[in-house]
Amino acid sequence: MTYGQGNDPINATLKTGALVKGPGKLLTMDGTSNTLDILATTQVTVGVSAGDSSRTAAGVLDAAAGATVAFYPATGVLMVQSIAGQTYTTGCLVYGTALGLCTATAGSEKCIGVYVGEGTVSAALVANGNSDSEQTDAATLLLSEGEMIPVNMNTALNA
Repeated sequence: MTYGQGNDPINATLKTGALVKGPGKLLTMDGTSNTLDILATTQVTVGVSAGDSSRTAAGVLDAAAGATVAFYPATGVLMVQSIAGQTYTTGCLVYGTALGLCTATAGSEKCIGVYVGEGTVSAALVANGNSDSEQTDAATLLLSEGEMIPVNMNTALNA
């Protein structure tokens, strides 16, 4: 399956200080600065990152004002990065949560869509250096970030 099947990514400016280190991160709109930010619990998902955010001339991810990211609008079937250890069954609801990840566990999170893959448990990432840096303990973060899963976002709750 193509990553953003039937969708073309668009570019947007990130909130100052935000970094996106790869595809599959849930993004929200920061209403005070009219920029995108990485999703936190209880926020509404507007899209899913298509790759890394922009980089400086030295090749370092840019967190300065004006940095950009390409993202897929929250529609159709998109691959979204899960929290590690989540069990997904075909047709279960998927929720957006902190660090731009998704979960199968309902709580204060907003529903982002329906899982459309085969039943699976999302394994933790290996130490590949691609984890985001919102947590200070890189080892903990690698264990909390899981694989990408297919989510039909046409069934998301918008508010």
